[in-house]
Amino acid sequence: MTSHHNIKKFISILTLYTVLVNALVINSAIAEESENLKVVSNLDLHKFQGVWYEIAHNPWFPENNCFAMIAHYKLIEDNKIEVTNICRKHGFNGEISKIVGKAWLVDQTITSKWEVQFIWPFSLDYWVIDLEENFNYAVIGEPDKENFWILSRKPIMEKDLLAKIIARSKMKGYDLSNLILTPQDELHSKCLTQWIYKEIEENFTQSC
Repeated sequence: MTSHHNIKKFISILTLYTVLVNALVINSAIAEESENLKVVSNLDLHKFQGVWYEIAHNPWFPENNCFAMIAHYKLIEDNKIEVTNICRKHGFNGEISKIVGKAWLVDQTITSKWEVQFIWPFSLDYWVIDLEENFNYAVIGEPDKENFWILSRKPIMEKDLLAKIIARSKMKGYDLSNLILTPQDELHSKCLTQWIYKEIEENFTQSC
């Protein structure tokens, strides 16, 4: 009886040990991928702030049924960034959905690696991994290579350019097989931009 009990105990310990080893291996692999993921060097946060139109993204539940998705970044004190995400739900004339969060630099010497928080205590990595030299478009990813966004200063992006950005991102290890193209159009997207800057009246939802 004692021998049988000892065998069961040994199997339990061995199983736990195997699980722990596998977890360490996985975490080590993720850490190595993170180190190998290149980000934009010397990102100018002053130039990066402002309105960005979302062109495409990997599935992410807060953006379900979002149309005319816009991100607005505002640099505040001590290299902290105010992040505002806004869209219309279920159509270009749908209800406005808005959430405001904050971001900070993971490393004060690397301005392209952010940590973003919309709801305390949860936060996510937000790394700028690609950027057009004139800040016309940007690509945002994270070290585990799940969340992914393509942003542009204009609501509409040329198909050839989008294809090149996607191809480069795949080479960096991102799985974009389920990439979602964010519905955008000139009129409604720019209307939301005006709303962000408070350039129109409170009856915006009826008039735009």
